[in-house]
Amino acid sequence: MARKTGREARAERMTWFALVLVFMLLNFDRDFTIPDFVIPFLLAAILMVSGIYQYTQNWRVSPLTWIFAAVFIFGGVFGIYYDSPIDLRLASLVIVFIIILFGVITNEG
Repeated sequence: MARKTGREARAERMTWFALVLVFMLLNFDRDFTIPDFVIPFLLAAILMVSGIYQYTQNWRVSPLTWIFAAVFIFGGVFGIYYDSPIDLRLASLVIVFIIILFGVITNEG
């Protein structure tokens, strides 16, 4: 596999920062006024925009980007229609941790 260019690595790190920024901003929502299902949709949007941007630059886009975006969309839709015993905030945080950890281990960013 070819090594990423500086611009590609910077785009990956910006995506990771945007994902973490969602949780940083949620810290200001102490009363949980934002519905849980909104968070997976925000994270899916970040991953989709990042994937589309990387694709339009003819850069390699990890299949995990699309898979986790689909998982987030599914989680958001599930959260709208069902009163889930799963804490979507925590599940989303764990998935974001996995995304970043996988990127660091595989030297994606």
